[in-house]
Amino acid sequence: MWYFGQTFVIGLDLYIVSPLLPAISRQYDQPPGRVSLLVTGFALTYAASSPVWGLFSERCPRRVMALLSLTVFQIGDIMTALQPSYFWLTFSRAVTAAGAAGFTPALYAYIADTTPLQHRAGTMSVASAGFSTATFLGIPLGLMIANVWAWPAAFWLVFFLSLFSWFVTWRLWKPTRPPMYRHSNSICPDSRLAWNYGLTMLAFASFGSVYTYLPLDLTQHVHFSSGRLTWFMMAFGLFGLLGTLAAGYLSDRAGHVRVVRWGLLIEVVVLLGLLHPWTGGFLWAILLLFSMVTSYTPVLKALASFKGAKGLALSWNNAAMYVGLSAGSWGMASVWPLGMSAIYLGAAILATGAFILSLYLHV
Repeated sequence: MWYFGQTFVIGLDLYIVSPLLPAISRQYDQPPGRVSLLVTGFALTYAASSPVWGLFSERCPRRVMALLSLTVFQIGDIMTALQPSYFWLTFSRAVTAAGAAGFTPALYAYIADTTPLQHRAGTMSVASAGFSTATFLGIPLGLMIANVWAWPAAFWLVFFLSLFSWFVTWRLWKPTRPPMYRHSNSICPDSRLAWNYGLTMLAFASFGSVYTYLPLDLTQHVHFSSGRLTWFMMAFGLFGLLGTLAAGYLSDRAGHVRVVRWGLLIEVVVLLGLLHPWTGGFLWAILLLFSMVTSYTPVLKALASFKGAKGLALSWNNAAMYVGLSAGSWGMASVWPLGMSAIYLGAAILATGAFILSLYLHV
């Protein structure tokens, strides 16, 4: 269960920012579009620095890398909490992202090192569940902190939680010796995992495009109140958590590739179904189903850990994930004026591409 807690801390740092953006915008007198770069910059820094950490992870024990990256993560959060100038605030988020980019693949690589193949996806799903929990707790927690205290309190909270995560890593992670294959000086991804990385990028571009614009659509066109939107996003994250745990459980029993293919196929059907203007409970049901069937992240990570250097492979998997999320958000910006149906259609096309690539996946 401590895997769950450690990924929850990393995920909370990312998801707690969005509800704090209005307060940050007011304090620094910056337009919302520019302040939103704090989120985008985090994702891009994470994607760029993850492979560098991955190469480093092949030269030292997982625990050492995890402790070092958590320290960088904590430095970034302290810098953010101290309310520096806007330039240094942006820089501090990049530092935090660089630390998170090192810790997450180290954790998954540690799981791959210490967990048998037949149980690996299930264990990774427990770790990924921490991110899902942060999704539905981060927004309301951020709103509560912004209303009761000043926004820096959120980052002090994450910092103190990360101290606990650092202690857990130091005390509970078993020392692991570097495998014999950790001798390559290349940072390039393993060519045998090209289909995995391409699939991951397309799948998360599909999810990111919907997740980014869904709150806007629900408030502007479906006329959700702020309270109703908060409850919906909490439910959205909760169903994502359930889907993550279910994907790991089924993957260890029915096969990793099969779970990914069926998840993508159902995702395409759901997205095409969303082209119909649903309302009320039907809209809630189909969107929550979308959240559940797109939660195959731990299965993709388990597949990436089967070949070559685990740390580097999982780092590139994480990089592909965050590049996909950013690309989906940016790419659909020009489609958004056409309406949410166009977003759903574009996401369905991306998910179809991911499904086609899944046909080339092999364990």
